[in-house]
Amino acid sequence: MRDREIKALLAKADEQVHVDEIRKQKTYHAMIEIMEEQRTPVMSTKNILFHQFWYMDKLFFAVYGVLICLGIISITALQYTGLNQDGMITVCMVGAGILSITSIGVIDKLFFGKMAELGESCYFNTKQCVAAWLILSGMINIVILLSMAGYLGYHWKAKLLQVGLYILTPYLISSSTALQILSMETRGKNSALFGISAIFLSISYVVIASIPRVLFGTTLCIWAAAFLVSGFLFVIQIKKLLSKMERGEVLCTN
Repeated sequence: MRDREIKALLAKADEQVHVDEIRKQKTYHAMIEIMEEQRTPVMSTKNILFHQFWYMDKLFFAVYGVLICLGIISITALQYTGLNQDGMITVCMVGAGILSITSIGVIDKLFFGKMAELGESCYFNTKQCVAAWLILSGMINIVILLSMAGYLGYHWKAKLLQVGLYILTPYLISSSTALQILSMETRGKNSALFGISAIFLSISYVVIASIPRVLFGTTLCIWAAAFLVSGFLFVIQIKKLLSKMERGEVLCTN
């Protein structure tokens, strides 16, 4: 017997079965109610991420917050000491670099716990948590730095774009350097490398700011080019880090 003939016989048999439409609808609605009762409530993505960050070690979050507060207090205190415009911009350049390295250093301490397999078994894997922290800390840092640039621009009647480039360019350079360190297979030496890079870059920013006329409006094109290049490198370093994390190369070695 062919398949077509079997299907025809089954269709004919179904026609002979009488279905009570009222009972059919009652059964259907009863099944829907049972499924609704047995459905497990699912938390929103925002709440899941909030709970994961909430149960993490708060020490490095506290260090990050204290560093921001100390930076604001230091800038206010230096203003009352009579520090000139170039000196204040230099301090902000150094502070922006240290802030970026610290916020990325938090990733090394909180998310890289030599438990790549456990991290991948969670609802959000380590890569997603790191991406969420990069976005969150980046937004906080940018708001702080732009507020700082706006304050300095208002106090010394300088252009916001000009002061913003002076502050954001060192921030992106330091962030790219810290991400490169995070991507390296350093086997537990990241903390020392973060400290060394922070000191080296801070000295570099002081040396650059001490060059005559480097903070003048005539060099704004050079600063804009440096900002675009450092921003491009920053994006590349983020993609490189997330790619290595996805393959487990960073988590299993740091």
